[in-house]
Amino acid sequence: MKATIAGTLNRSLLAAALITAPAVSTVVADAFAPDTAWTFGTAAAQELIRPASNPPEPRRIPGISQRLNEELSEVQAFIDPEEDSGREPDLGEALNLLQEMESNISEYNAYEQAQIYNFMANVHFQQDNMQKTIEAFEKVVARSPQIPTGLETGTWQILGKLHMQEEDFAAALDAFENWTNLVTSINADQYYTFSLLFYQMGQEDRALAHVNKAVSMTEAEGEVPEENWFAMQRLLYFEKEDYQSTAEVLEKMVRHYPKVSTWRQLSDMYSLLERFDDRLHTLEVVYLLGGLDKENILVSMASMYLDREVPYEAAQVLDKGIYEDEIIEPTARNLELLANAWSLAQETEKSMVEMEKAAQKSEEGDLFARLSAIYMLNDRYEQSVEAAQEALDKGVDRPDQVYLRMGTAYVNLEQYEDAIEVLKEAAKDKRSEEAAKQWIKYAEGEKAREEEARRQEEAYQKRKKKWEEEDGLVLPGSA
Repeated sequence: MKATIAGTLNRSLLAAALITAPAVSTVVADAFAPDTAWTFGTAAAQELIRPASNPPEPRRIPGISQRLNEELSEVQAFIDPEEDSGREPDLGEALNLLQEMESNISEYNAYEQAQIYNFMANVHFQQDNMQKTIEAFEKVVARSPQIPTGLETGTWQILGKLHMQEEDFAAALDAFENWTNLVTSINADQYYTFSLLFYQMGQEDRALAHVNKAVSMTEAEGEVPEENWFAMQRLLYFEKEDYQSTAEVLEKMVRHYPKVSTWRQLSDMYSLLERFDDRLHTLEVVYLLGGLDKENILVSMASMYLDREVPYEAAQVLDKGIYEDEIIEPTARNLELLANAWSLAQETEKSMVEMEKAAQKSEEGDLFARLSAIYMLNDRYEQSVEAAQEALDKGVDRPDQVYLRMGTAYVNLEQYEDAIEVLKEAAKDKRSEEAAKQWIKYAEGEKAREEEARRQEEAYQKRKKKWEEEDGLVLPGSA
């Protein structure tokens, strides 16, 4: 993670400050000076870096000779030839001229020496020689205080960034600390850079203090902080296990920089905070944005709908995830959940279809037992008996309940002998004994009435036949 953050300080940022060589005049001193400078507090233990209270004292700076102006003009022509000159940049020759000047460095005053090393730093940077670039800039600031404050301030700033780029964070901190007495303000961008530096140095608390300062300064001006500032806050709060603050940062991010990944992270934070209603709301947003592509999240979302008695939405999420998007595996468990959702949504036929599929995929009998119950509730007694038998064959936790249900299905089918037989099995378990005996009594009574009705019918048919044969009467076909 630290490498990723360090990567935000890429070479292109430094190039913006370094790529243009200083102009050959007395104003060259301010070529690298920032619009708003930086500072570190003098006390290392101070949590938040503060700017200096007063600006530095004015300096008496030696002038630049005509000789140096001419020499640097020649160097400038090799670095950045005029467009109509027909020449290509020649950094090698520019560096040769500067090194020749360096060999006679004592002939120049301190300010002139600083200008020479300033040019050398620029050439080394364009040649992608970071070590030489740093060395040249260090020679610039070594000429203080006989160089303009702006030049020194800007050079320390660049050195700090270069050391950060090279991942020499202690040196970067040393460079930035040299700004302490040179500037009187720090802006939000600079506070964010300090945050990066302290994070890389393993000082997470100071990193958090500085990024928070960057964010608060920007928000106080009615502006929106940069997205990566929020990202730094989010990271640091999360590493501290401050999930409430992490969620607050993410709430800002989804408002100002809405992304599917950020909505997902916010949902995760709500889960850690046990704010499950908010978690569901954020998941709904991600779902609508097409960002839910994980089975466990979709199933979790459906379960939350069921917990809140919104079964139709749960069924839709599961059905789409299984059959349309093919993200959710059609396992026995997932199909059972879908069947339950359709059932609670009063979609009976759909529920039975999914429960049938779930039962067929299960190696245990419990789903067949549930399927048997569903068939019973929908007056599909033969199928209820078949599912109950399948459940018993595969094995269930409560066979007595399955026998009891099978017995009632047989009663509804008017198969009383079969009903009595299986109900006696149910009665062997004390938990179902009373109910089973009541059904047995009912089945035996119905069986007796059926047998009595059959005897009466047989007797009537005999009388009917006799009367028709002996008396020639035409009688109804049954009693």
